[in-house]
Amino acid sequence: MDKPLRVLLIEDSEDDAVLILRELRKAGYTPLSERVETEYTMRSALSSQKWDIILSDYNMPEFCAAEALSVYRECGIEIPFIIVSGAVGEEKAVQLMKEGAHDYVMKDNLKRLVPAIERELKESEDRKSRKIAEDSYRKSDFIVNASRDMMALINRSGIFETVNSSFCKIFGKERQQEIVGHSVSEIWGQEVYEQKIKPCLERCQNGEDINTEDWFDMEGMGTQCFEINYIPYRNSDGVVTHAIMAAHNITNRKMAEQELDKSYRNLQKTLEETVNALSALVEMRDPYTAGHQNRVARIARAIAQELGLSEDAVQGIWVASLIHDIGKVRVPADILSRPAHLSSAEFELIKEHPQTGYEILRKIDFPWPIAEIVLQHHERINGSGYPLGLKGDEILFASRIIGVADVVEAMTYHRPYREALGLDAALDEIKENKGILYDSDVVDACIKVFLEKGLALD
Repeated sequence: MDKPLRVLLIEDSEDDAVLILRELRKAGYTPLSERVETEYTMRSALSSQKWDIILSDYNMPEFCAAEALSVYRECGIEIPFIIVSGAVGEEKAVQLMKEGAHDYVMKDNLKRLVPAIERELKESEDRKSRKIAEDSYRKSDFIVNASRDMMALINRSGIFETVNSSFCKIFGKERQQEIVGHSVSEIWGQEVYEQKIKPCLERCQNGEDINTEDWFDMEGMGTQCFEINYIPYRNSDGVVTHAIMAAHNITNRKMAEQELDKSYRNLQKTLEETVNALSALVEMRDPYTAGHQNRVARIARAIAQELGLSEDAVQGIWVASLIHDIGKVRVPADILSRPAHLSSAEFELIKEHPQTGYEILRKIDFPWPIAEIVLQHHERINGSGYPLGLKGDEILFASRIIGVADVVEAMTYHRPYREALGLDAALDEIKENKGILYDSDVVDACIKVFLEKGLALD
């Protein structure tokens, strides 16, 4: 039997939207969907009808997942928000989940989509149930014992007036009377009360809704993480007389986040080791330019940071820079190290190294378009570069940055066929050809990092 599902798709690719909806239909859903790709259309869709779930691409020409999450939080929507993208790294995925996303699914692994949706829809129902339970506190003086969350009513003196069975269970008590009438500091412990609970209670008693996450050592359970809501309880005159404490155990979720973070760090370590090995391979065959790729990477990273690029973009430029000459492994070693100018035929052979580098790297699943960046690092703004003769904005911005860094390093340092020309000559070269061969913004940033920021390579 088909299951109706109202889906808001934040997606700039109609083809990708079709694939996502097809996956839902295969699982027995009948999706009612709307595709948006800007903040305005998202707000319009949210105001026009109710949705069961939001599926958002990570990055679009006019909008991104982080901005969509900001709108989502602003609207106070209580529905699952899942990132469905082909270009989000694990570090960014963790950050987006901290900002409110409930899960993320890669577009090349859409088989995870339906299980993720079904899990989040179930958890959404649980959250709605908890909210209903919390709202009931505002209308009555009792706590619903059916809830699996810990719930308690605390008066302004810090005394428990009522608790539910889940609260009793977590502290190993059989009856409510073993907690009711006791102070919060007695039950939780004086140190925990003073450091973690008292400040929140005081703010709550001043009329503020508080939401916190914290770890506690629970007897018989070990260290547990709870999401705790402190809700002001007002009498008929609107005066805050109590604080409602509602705690939800999120230990499993936090452990999963930690495992995800650990997995990301291990992946980063493996990536760094792989890139360094590839970089070393080039320099073993070309000893005269030993350190060239590393120095280019340092210049390119400094330029990218000066231009205000994101940490993720800077990292991608760093990785591409470290292996931008990997294609030279195909060039005979005697040509690479020859202490004389090359013939036209030999230079044409050298010019093949961006294409060779692309062929080597294109099947490696980097979090960034490394192969394409390497392919384009000798392209020039006026179309005089190689191998594709791209112009202006046709060239990836990362490639434009590495292209400038490559020229500056090459002119500054010794080469087999000439002595080092020095940094001044290198900076004069990029200034003279600013906007002609080299991107103007990149040139300005490069000059600034050397002359104003004092970038030193040795």
